[in-house]
Amino acid sequence: MKQLPGQQSRTLPRWLKTVMAGAITVVATIWLVSLLPFLLLAALVLSIALIPITRRLRREMEEAGLSVDQPRSNVQRPDLNITPWHRQIRNLWRDFSS
Repeated sequence: MKQLPGQQSRTLPRWLKTVMAGAITVVATIWLVSLLPFLLLAALVLSIALIPITRRLRREMEEAGLSVDQPRSNVQRPDLNITPWHRQIRNLWRDFSS
């Protein structure tokens, strides 16, 4: 099919596009695999650094009267209506009009 006159855009051959895509994929894979040990090491350091913080948080929760080990089903709190005011008005209007 003939191209209309105007700017002639040069497109790369299909095989070259495929080779470039493969090369980019290989480079990205190698980069991610080489980055993985550093990410794992950073996660290990962060997790070790969080141990004293979690211990202090547990101690503060126990001092406040909250127990971490007990299931929450023992605590019976009354249900709290958290419906927004505009929805409450709409519900009242709907009940009134029907």
